[in-house]
Amino acid sequence: MQSRSVMTRGTFLAALLASVAFAASAQTKAPAEPTSAKSNVAAEAAFADADANKDGKLSKEEAARLPAIGAKFDQLDKNKDGVLSVEEFGAAYTPAK
Repeated sequence: MQSRSVMTRGTFLAALLASVAFAASAQTKAPAEPTSAKSNVAAEAAFADADANKDGKLSKEEAARLPAIGAKFDQLDKNKDGVLSVEEFGAAYTPAK
């Protein structure tokens, strides 16, 4: 009978620990998204406006139409291909308020 009591306590403790772990993980906040959908739309619209030749990328000259982007062009061009993709552009674009 004592063996059954020890097993019941062990099972109870395992269940208790599992529920505490679950409760703790449920309270962990999900990582915040870097940008909202609204600002993504604004960035894509600004990118499209600056993309004068509509080739889907911004040259240094096209980026210069937006002084804040043009000033950081080399830093934003992460893959160093001489143009900005919409993703590279979106990482630095903040809509005017």
